[in-house]
Amino acid sequence: MRNLFFLAGILLVFTGRLTAQEDNVPTSEDTLTVYEGLFCYEDPLHLTLKLDLKTFKKTAKKENYHSAEMTCTVNENFQITDPVRVKARGVARKVQCSLPPFWLNIRHSEMKVDSLKDLNINRMKMVIRCRSSKAYEHYILREYLVYKLYNLITPYSFRVRLVRLTFVDTSRDNETTEDWAFLIEPMDLMCARLNAANIKSQKLSMRTLNPEHMDLVSLFSYMIGNEDLSVTGRHNLKILSVKPPGPQGFTPVAYDFDITGLVNTQYANPRVELGISSVKERYYLGPCRSESEHMESVQKLASCKDELIDYIKGFEYLDEKERTDVAAYIESYFSEAENDNFIERKILSTCH
Repeated sequence: MRNLFFLAGILLVFTGRLTAQEDNVPTSEDTLTVYEGLFCYEDPLHLTLKLDLKTFKKTAKKENYHSAEMTCTVNENFQITDPVRVKARGVARKVQCSLPPFWLNIRHSEMKVDSLKDLNINRMKMVIRCRSSKAYEHYILREYLVYKLYNLITPYSFRVRLVRLTFVDTSRDNETTEDWAFLIEPMDLMCARLNAANIKSQKLSMRTLNPEHMDLVSLFSYMIGNEDLSVTGRHNLKILSVKPPGPQGFTPVAYDFDITGLVNTQYANPRVELGISSVKERYYLGPCRSESEHMESVQKLASCKDELIDYIKGFEYLDEKERTDVAAYIESYFSEAENDNFIERKILSTCH
């Protein structure tokens, strides 16, 4: 299964026509070496999307698919090119963003890969800069960081791959713009990696979920200032059924972190009923447990503290000022959690 996952990750985006820029055309083995484990590497992919951006933006709310050409620059000697389609996704960001995130659909590419057909993977999510201002560049990198911190805490999380993305706008005489983006691991690939199934029922409650993992997700959400998720409403949460010897009970996996205190976008506002004035104010929304059970989650996050802070400080693609701000926000959680009355004042006072 692990080999199947790697093969799918390798070939999902990048199998296609090899366009040689020099006589040194790579072999298929060279390509596999570069792309083994799509979501396993830290270095950014260099992708180019050529499409009519004017029409894409104009029709984003209609969720129409648009034809595009995607090229990955493997190195200075060659590129991999495939026909793809893109379609706007999301709810809030289609309203807030001049260029919303989208689905990258590979259904009509020239791929001939049986493993992808077996997993029924036809598309993956790409998150891009919402608006053109400088602050929004930081937002995309800070949201990527949230996913990476989540990965450090638990494997039951979506993996991501950073992308250095170039748009070629055919509506503006092939005008090019370069920016940051990231790809999110497709649901079926995550399930294959974790030996799990995606549970789509809308009738789940907190009682059906694995307590340990629900508490960890709840405390992680508290740490990053995330109040934009719900189990009963299935909002920004996927639910997995992990096969033995995995955890008993359904396992929650959070996603979409732009409305969090750690990212702190200009359009992020807390829910009115919480009575807080900023998404940077933390508010615990998880289920109530005994103090000792909550302490287990606190200790789990505490054991990851050094790794989390080190990762943030070493993330070279975010400027030093932003890294310092992100690290300070995470460290402020750990300072809170070290107080003797933390669970009583911050957890038990708002849990449900």
